[in-house]
Amino acid sequence: MNTLSIRRRIMKNRWILKGIVLGSVFFISLLLIKPVGISTQFSVVSGMMQNAFQEDIIFRVGKEFQSTVDYYNQDGIAKSIAVPYNFGVIFALGIFLGGMLGKIFFRKNSDFVEMSNLLEKDKISRVKLFIGGVLLLFGARMANGCTSGHMMSGVMQLAISSIIFTVILFPIAILIAKKVGE
Repeated sequence: MNTLSIRRRIMKNRWILKGIVLGSVFFISLLLIKPVGISTQFSVVSGMMQNAFQEDIIFRVGKEFQSTVDYYNQDGIAKSIAVPYNFGVIFALGIFLGGMLGKIFFRKNSDFVEMSNLLEKDKISRVKLFIGGVLLLFGARMANGCTSGHMMSGVMQLAISSIIFTVILFPIAILIAKKVGE
C-alpha cells in the first residue's frame, strides 16, 4: 500500500471522530449559549447596513431593542443589529476565518486538493456552487432557520420543522448533484 491510500483509509474512518466532535460542539453550544445557526446573521448584516443609512430603524424600549422593520423584531435581530458583538457575529466570523486558515495551513491536505481537482475535473463552476448555496440559505431562512440551524441544532432538538426540512433537503440535493454531475 502506498502512502496516499493509507492516508485515505485513515481519513475514511475519521468521520466517526469528526461526527462526535461536531455533535459535542453543537450540544455544548445548545446547553450553554443557544442553538447554532448562521442564517440569522445575514439578516443582522443587512440590518446593520440599513441602519448605517437609516439610523432610526433600531431603538431601545427599556432593556429591549425594537425596530420599525417588523422582520428585525424576531429572533433578537434588532438587538444584534444594535449590539453587533455577540455570539452569532463571532460564530459567522469564525466560520469564515476558520475556512481561510484551513485553506492556508492545510493546503497539502488531501481533502482540499481533492475538492479542487473535483471542481476542475467535473467543470462545476464556483459561481454555480455559490448560487446554489445562496438559494439553499434563502430557502432555509424562509423556513425560519438555516442548514446548520435546522439540520444540526433543530434535528438534535427534535423540532418538526427541522426534521421536515432535512428529510426534504437530502433527496433534492442528491438529485441535483447527480444532474450536475452528468
